[in-house]
Amino acid sequence: MEIIAEEMSLDDIESISERLYERLEDAGIDEAEVLKNAREDLVLWDGYFDENVVRGRDDMNFLLRDQWSAVERSEFSRLFKPAMTFNKLYDVTKKIAGEQRKNKPDLMVRSLTGKAHQQQIDLRADLVRTISYKSQNDLVYQTAFRSSLMMGYGAFEICLDYESPMSFNQTIRYELIPDASRTSFDPTAMMPHKGDGNFCSRQYLYTKQEFYATYPHVMNPVSYSDPRSLLDFQWETRDTIVVCKYTRKEWFPIKLLLLSNGQSVTQEEWDDMQREIKIKQELASSSQVVGDIILRDIPTVVGERNSKDYRIRQYILTQNQIIDFTDWPSKHLPIIFVDGDSNYINGKQYTRSFIHEAKDAQKFVNYVGSEIAAEIKNRRREQWLGTPDNIQGNEQSWRNPELQSGILIAKPDPKTGQMPQKMPQWELSQTLLQQFQRGSQDMREIMGFSENEALQGRDMSGKARRERKMEGSMSAYVWFDNLNQALEQGGRVVLDLLPFIVGEDERHMIVSKADGRTEPITLNKITGQSENGDPVRENVLDEGDYDVEIDTGPSFAVQKDIALEFFQQTIQANPQTFPLIADLWAKNLDVQYMPQIASRFKTLVPPQIIAEEEGKPAPPQQPNPQQQMMQFQMQKQQQEMAMNAQKMKIEEQQLMERAEELRIRKEKHLLEQAEMIMKSQEMSDERDIERQKMGLESKRLALDFEKADKDFSAKLAQVLSSVHQSNSSER
Repeated sequence: MEIIAEEMSLDDIESISERLYERLEDAGIDEAEVLKNAREDLVLWDGYFDENVVRGRDDMNFLLRDQWSAVERSEFSRLFKPAMTFNKLYDVTKKIAGEQRKNKPDLMVRSLTGKAHQQQIDLRADLVRTISYKSQNDLVYQTAFRSSLMMGYGAFEICLDYESPMSFNQTIRYELIPDASRTSFDPTAMMPHKGDGNFCSRQYLYTKQEFYATYPHVMNPVSYSDPRSLLDFQWETRDTIVVCKYTRKEWFPIKLLLLSNGQSVTQEEWDDMQREIKIKQELASSSQVVGDIILRDIPTVVGERNSKDYRIRQYILTQNQIIDFTDWPSKHLPIIFVDGDSNYINGKQYTRSFIHEAKDAQKFVNYVGSEIAAEIKNRRREQWLGTPDNIQGNEQSWRNPELQSGILIAKPDPKTGQMPQKMPQWELSQTLLQQFQRGSQDMREIMGFSENEALQGRDMSGKARRERKMEGSMSAYVWFDNLNQALEQGGRVVLDLLPFIVGEDERHMIVSKADGRTEPITLNKITGQSENGDPVRENVLDEGDYDVEIDTGPSFAVQKDIALEFFQQTIQANPQTFPLIADLWAKNLDVQYMPQIASRFKTLVPPQIIAEEEGKPAPPQQPNPQQQMMQFQMQKQQQEMAMNAQKMKIEEQQLMERAEELRIRKEKHLLEQAEMIMKSQEMSDERDIERQKMGLESKRLALDFEKADKDFSAKLAQVLSSVHQSNSSER
C-alpha cells in the first residue's frame, strides 16, 4: 500500500471508492445480501460436490505424485522391501490427452431461423475462429480435458478484457483454469457444461502487490480460502490474496405481449414502440391515399402472458466486501464445466476420472513388482556348497570364485570324500511374473483396451490396426463427448458476446479464415450514405439467432490410418497422382524425420496448388522437361498440320486457278468457235456475195465481151468496109 500511495493520492483512492458505492446504489445492489448469497452458494456447492473433489484430488495425486500411502511405505520399510512404482496409468492418460490435442475440433456457426445470409454466418465464424486462435485455445482445452481425465472434471472461463493495458478496445479471451477444484457451480444444473445453472464462481490468486495495484481502493481485504486445501496452501494466507469472481443470474418477472404480426415483445419494448406507432398514425391520418396501408402495418396486441427473464451480474469479491461488479453482456454463464464421466444417484452427481477404476490394478502391479524387486535384492548369492577342508590352503582363490580365471583348486573332504558342489542357477518366481503380467492386463481391460493391444505389430492389415485404435479411442468416448459439449457452450458464450465487443464504431481486425489464411477487415466500415443521410456500412453484425455446433470425427490416430490407407490405394491405382498428394501422404507417416520428408515432398506438388492453399497468387509455371518435350512435339505437329493445311490451301487455290483457267480457255475456245462460225458464216456470205459479184461481173464481162465483140465486129466491118472502099477507090 505504501507503493500504491506513492503513485496515487488518498483523494484518488477515496474517489474510486465513492464511485463504486454510487454504482452499487444506482444498480440497487445490497452488498450484504450479495456477500451472503455468495457465501451460501459456495457452501452449497462444497457440500454437494465435496466427495467428488476429494476423490478427484486423490486420483490425481495417485496418478502424478505418489501411489503409496504412508502406512504402506512404512510396512515395506519394516520388511526391508523396496516400495516400487510401475506407473502404467500416466502413459495411457497422456496418449488420450495427445489425441485430443491433435484432433482439433472446429466450431461452426449456423442460423437458428435459417434467415441469415451466408456472409453474416461466415463473418461470425471468422471472429470466433480468430478469438480462439488468439486465446491459445489448444492449451485451454487440453488443460480442461486433462483435468477431466485425471480428476473427473475440469473447467475453463470466457473473459472480457482489453486488447492491451493502454487500449479501450475490448476483446474476448478464453482463460484456462489449472485447478478446477477452485471453481463452484449451481448443484441444480443438469447439463454437462452447467450452463443451465444460476451461478458460477472462481477463485483467483493475486500477489499482494498485484492486488493493490489492481484494486487500490480496497482496504483490509479478507481472502477467500478453500477449507479442503487449508493445510496444503497455508502460503496463500501469508503472501497472497484470494478473490472470488462470482457470477449470478438475477431473475425478474416480465409480461409478454403477442402482436398481430406474430412478434413477441415485453411490456417495456411495447411501450418503446408507441412513439413510432404514434408517428405512423399521424402519417395515416394526413394521407388519404396510403393511410389504410400504413394502418394495416401497425401491429396490435392479440395476446399476453406472464413470464420471467434474467440478467447476469458478475462480482469481484473478498469475504468482506464487493470490490468491483459489472453487468455480464450475455445470457450464458462465463465459466464452463467440463464433465468427465458422471452419474446421478439420489439426485446427486458423482464424477469419475478415467483411471479411477484401474487404481487397484495399478496397486497390485506395484505390490507384485515390489515383491519381485525384494526377491532380487534379498536372494542368496552362494555359488558353491562345500566344507572348509575342501579349500584348505586355497582360501584366497575361493573368496570371489566368480572373479577367478582358470581353475578353482579344491580337494575331497577327508571325512565325506565329497568335492565342492556347484549350486544351481537362481531363478525368479514364475508365479510373481505371471501375476505382474496379469495386473498389467487387468489395467488394460479396465480402461477399455482389450487383449488385442498385445498383438500390436503382428496384424499387418490396415483395417485391423484401425479397428484396434478405434476400440481404444472408444474407451474415452464419454470424456471426449463431454468436452465437445463444453466447447460448444463456450462457442455460444463467445457468439453472444460478439455484438458487445464489436460495437457500432469502425474497428480494424485481422481475422483467421477456415483455410488457415489471415485477412484484414474493418468492422462497421462506412462505405457511403443512404438517401436519408444515414451511413451505409459493411461487415456489420446484424441481429439474429445463431448457434454453434462442433465438427468432430474419429481420433487423430484413426484418421491418420484412414488417410494413409486412402493415399496408398490412390497412388497404387493411379501413380501419376503422387505429386498432387506427396506432402499430405508424408505427413501421415509415423516415422523419424517426418517433417523433413513432408517438406521435401512438398516440392513435388505443383506450385499453383500450394499457392491456392496458402491464399497467395499463383506463381508463373516453370517449364517441365517432359511437358516441354510434349509441347514441342505438339507444336511441331501443329506446324506440320499448319504447313499441310497451307499446302492444301495452295494446291486448292492452284486447282481453282487451273479450273478458272480451263473455264476461261473453254469460254475462249467457245468464243473462238463462235467467231470461227461467225467468220465462216461471214465468209460464206462473202463467198455468196462474191459469187453474186462474180456472176454480175461475168455477166457484165459477158455483156462487155458481147458488146466488145459487137463493137469489134462493127469496127471490123467498118474497117473491112473502109478497106473495101479504099480498094474500090483505088481501082
